[in-house]
Amino acid sequence: MKFVTFRTPGDPTPRLGIDNRDNHSYTDLTGRFPDDPDFASMLSLIDGGQAALDKAWAAYTTLDEAHLVEKRTVSLLAPFRPRRLRDVSLIVNHLRPSVAKTAQWIAANTDDPRTVAEIMAAVDPLVSPLYEPTAPPSAAERDAETVSAPGSVLTWPGRSDWLDYELELCAVIGRSGSDIDPSVAGDHIFGYAVYNDWTLRDVQARNIAGSGSVHGDSKDFLNGNSFGPCVVTKDEIPDFRDLEMTVRVNGRVWGQGSTSEMLHGFDDAVVSLSRGHEIVAGEVWGTGTVPDGSSFELGKRLPRPAFVELEIERIGVLSHYVVPEL
Repeated sequence: MKFVTFRTPGDPTPRLGIDNRDNHSYTDLTGRFPDDPDFASMLSLIDGGQAALDKAWAAYTTLDEAHLVEKRTVSLLAPFRPRRLRDVSLIVNHLRPSVAKTAQWIAANTDDPRTVAEIMAAVDPLVSPLYEPTAPPSAAERDAETVSAPGSVLTWPGRSDWLDYELELCAVIGRSGSDIDPSVAGDHIFGYAVYNDWTLRDVQARNIAGSGSVHGDSKDFLNGNSFGPCVVTKDEIPDFRDLEMTVRVNGRVWGQGSTSEMLHGFDDAVVSLSRGHEIVAGEVWGTGTVPDGSSFELGKRLPRPAFVELEIERIGVLSHYVVPEL
């Protein structure tokens, strides 16, 4: 099943919907079952576990025309505000070209006296894979309050000259737990979505050159984290490591890749990140950027304005209009 969060014209109330796969309608689960707490929001659905999914499946297979809404008439919202948002770096092949570009930018745009090779040597350990067996819950976390809606307008912060997208798959955690056994790790995954980890590259490079912080305010800015446009339940994607991924900017393909680049699976991350720590239902975990999944690696800059589309096979297209800050 594919779940969305939307609002209808004239009603600001977020509603949980299910895609009817007819290319034009959603079922308004919140409106159809107003007294069912499992359908109050997508987080409520996730918290409801398998029983809630069974009820949603029954609704999907027995349509009620009174609670169908036309896709073209609604506005999609972020699926939900994650209880924790972090990047667990299951795809890391993009790091080497990213390090090189960062070192080149620092050498060309700051008064750093080091050579590019010297800067690369210093930067390399700072951006090493964040996937660690003993990584604490705070590793690579993002500010969940910065999540933006699919199809919305993203304002390019005036403090940056290089806004960049990052094409990632993300997993939604569906069950809390700690010290999780590998045999049941997959049971803790609710589903998947497209994730855009927007990044201010020049701010990131200055942070690295100065404080040594890899991310800081280069990633957590207003609406700077995006995921959606829907959440697809895990049963719909039996092999999450075999999905084609594409970036388009103003209608032109800027990058293509595949989740086959993943060095580890989400189930591996569940085992490692729950070791001695609790993972929580409602977390969202990004894979890290697929190679050629960011303009920085390609040496290209987004135009202003720009229409950026990230597409992952079997999930959908996450799009945003990017406009400069006035």
